[in-house]
Amino acid sequence: MNNSINVVELAKKSGLHLRIVTSVKSFDTYNSFFNIYDSFDEPCRRIVVLTKYEDLEEVYDENPDEPIVVGKCISGNYWIKDYPLTTNPNKIELEEVLVPKEVVDNILKEL
Repeated sequence: MNNSINVVELAKKSGLHLRIVTSVKSFDTYNSFFNIYDSFDEPCRRIVVLTKYEDLEEVYDENPDEPIVVGKCISGNYWIKDYPLTTNPNKIELEEVLVPKEVVDNILKEL
């Protein structure tokens, strides 16, 4: 595809790390008996991201039911593609993940 670039190539060009992370949605619940807020995280989906963090494993996902915006920078991570949580990360072929040229240009401009 002429107007797209492989995400592995984009990672090399940008100097960012390519990671498959688990997104989690943070839930806060108020316990009136103890007068405290409890927090717990629930896994939502897997997301291919470009990041400056070599050991990134999870990201917070405020709207797990909405499709991601390809190339959007959220908390310093560029979200590229999402997969269901049931997808084995070892089965994701990163060489097959393509990013539109205009998204590539926007990411490289922001760096």
